[in-house]
Amino acid sequence: MGIFVELNNFDISERLIFVKNTIQYGAPNYKEMITDLKNNHEMTMEKIAHLLPIVGGSSVSEWARGISKPNYAVGEAFIELWKVLTDKEDQDIPRIKHWSV
Repeated sequence: MGIFVELNNFDISERLIFVKNTIQYGAPNYKEMITDLKNNHEMTMEKIAHLLPIVGGSSVSEWARGISKPNYAVGEAFIELWKVLTDKEDQDIPRIKHWSV
């Protein structure tokens, strides 16, 4: 009963509940981003991999096929590369599975 009493004693601001209900997130659509770089910017899997902190183009190929996803640091680096090459901003990042948190 101790934990139940402690949890019931927390005051949660109405603002926090509102912010939590309005947050939307969707994972980046790496396949669409890689396709954009290949078709419009003459990038190959190897060229993309060379510009990122990864070993080879096979990793990028697996992202494009949906077999795997990059870890956080590499994903951030890839998104920055995509934004620089396409001259787009954060709000332009193609996303999958949008939902409210």
